Amino acid sequence: MKKSAFVITVILFTLTTVVHAQIGITSYSIHALAINTNKGKKLSGEMKGFFNRELESTLFELAGMYNFSRKTYHQFSVGLGLNVAPFSGIDEINSFTIPLQLEIFPLQNFKQLSLIFELTPELYLEVDTVIRQLWGIRYSFNKK
Repeated sequence: MKKSAFVITVILFTLTTVVHAQIGITSYSIHALAINTNKGKKLSGEMKGFFNRELESTLFELAGMYNFSRKTYHQFSVGLGLNVAPFSGIDEINSFTIPLQLEIFPLQNFKQLSLIFELTPELYLEVDTVIRQLWGIRYSFNKK
């Protein structure tokens, strides 16, 4: 229970802290919602919430991303993440993740809107590795 209280405290602190960064919001089809920091910099962060399940099974994932140089129509990113289920009653990490993202800018005059494709190996401690795939739409609140 201590880990759940810690995770909730960190989430509340994150939501109430004033940050001078440009963010983006991503909807990964029906599987997850995410908030990310500025992808225009080499290092960024992303927090995903997997809300399409029972409350006890709700997952949160926090990942640090390395963003390769942005090209005209795309950008690659790779990262390391931590996946937790704070409402499950289990006080441990669910899995470690290695997200690999491809962001495509289909509208050159409106680069704030992009398509995201993600392939992520999930490394569970007591179970085999699982590969998760997500696709979605990202809106960035900064002009690229």
